Amino acid sequence: MSTDARRRPPATGAGTRRSRTRLKIFAVLWIIVLLNFVDRASLSISMPFISEEFDLSPALQGWILGSFFWTYLLFQIPGGWLLDRIGPRRVVGASGALWGLFQLAGGLVGSGGALLGTRLGLGAAEAPVFPAASKLNSRWLPSSERARGATFIDAAGPFGSAVGGLLITGLIGLTGGWRAAFVITGALTVLVAVLYYLYLRDTPQEHPRVDEAELAHITAGQDVADTTTEDVALPGVGDYARSRSWWGLWLGRLGWATVWWGIISWTPSYLSDSLGFDLAAIGWGTFVVYGSGVVGQLVAGWATDRFRAGTTHYNRVMRTILAVSGVGTAVSVLSLAAVDSGYVALVVLSVAVFFNQFGGVYWAFPSWLAPKAQVGTVGSVMNVASSAGGGIAPVVMGYSIALSGGYAGSFVFLAVAAAVYLAGSLSIDFERPLARRRAEPVA
Repeated sequence: MSTDARRRPPATGAGTRRSRTRLKIFAVLWIIVLLNFVDRASLSISMPFISEEFDLSPALQGWILGSFFWTYLLFQIPGGWLLDRIGPRRVVGASGALWGLFQLAGGLVGSGGALLGTRLGLGAAEAPVFPAASKLNSRWLPSSERARGATFIDAAGPFGSAVGGLLITGLIGLTGGWRAAFVITGALTVLVAVLYYLYLRDTPQEHPRVDEAELAHITAGQDVADTTTEDVALPGVGDYARSRSWWGLWLGRLGWATVWWGIISWTPSYLSDSLGFDLAAIGWGTFVVYGSGVVGQLVAGWATDRFRAGTTHYNRVMRTILAVSGVGTAVSVLSLAAVDSGYVALVVLSVAVFFNQFGGVYWAFPSWLAPKAQVGTVGSVMNVASSAGGGIAPVVMGYSIALSGGYAGSFVFLAVAAAVYLAGSLSIDFERPLARRRAEPVA
């Protein structure tokens, strides 16, 4: 007897309300992703104080802020490979505990170089988290709920950044320094990673609290990839390389991430250096800016599932949503170059983040458009683009700020990245798989 057959719960009686374990699974996952972003945001929030203690130039600050993403990029594909072979429960449980330890160690360093080393370790350890979320999305949610599932999890990112702004500034104010903030948040991450491992299961069939009614709900419906890859060999690297949709996905994600991580990395310093915000104002200001991204994520997830449910013209739905996102982001960040008022800057930044975070729906794309056996790998390669954007944006903006003495040039750079996000997104064909293992041309 198979493991799934042994672990599947008995059928429930007619009329019995189905279990809702999938929602609890995603709630636990949401918490660990939130801490993921609290740990990331701790550096940008603390950077005004760290730079003063270690005497860091803007260019060096940019390298430290971007260092996380270089190892995050390098470990994406190995992390996705592991996810497809041993499952997200073990991979994320171990990586969560490890990145918590690197975060904790960041509070104990004595130089900018040592701090950079802990951020490199943090990036490597955090690499599998979002591909794991995409993998769990494909296994734990029916196709009709996957946009909401993807944006719900991705919304933990801006919310974690928003809460992180208040939490880190609060801890700095309470303890008199930035170091305790790193130690406390790192220890909390280790604890949550253990709880994640204890509760999560890789599939619904393995979880003792999933009944037959919920299992039937989860497995209902088909994705675009399911209808075309049945009994067909899985696409290879060459098949993806020939796919216009794949390159659109990758470039769109690159442009999206460049905008998002540029804003995440430099907003606290922008509020402090250019607009004169004090510690408390930085905390509340970042909360407002990043919190607007949570709203954007939830709006995009609801709209995507709502409108996809009423049509099979998926290109019309998705390209409209992504066009609104790309245009809104580009116009907003470009207008920041002309803003010199603190309150106006907060409003414009909030609008930019609101539209940018529609891009959280990208995490539904692997579960819709890739074979189930490749969702983890496809998600991890897509996240290479996010990592590249996160590594590029802080460094380019840091040099721009150092050379010009202001932020206007860096906002123009983000507007160009938003245009790349828009162009890539509109190149994706949402009515066909990303790639096919066949002789005919692919989308």
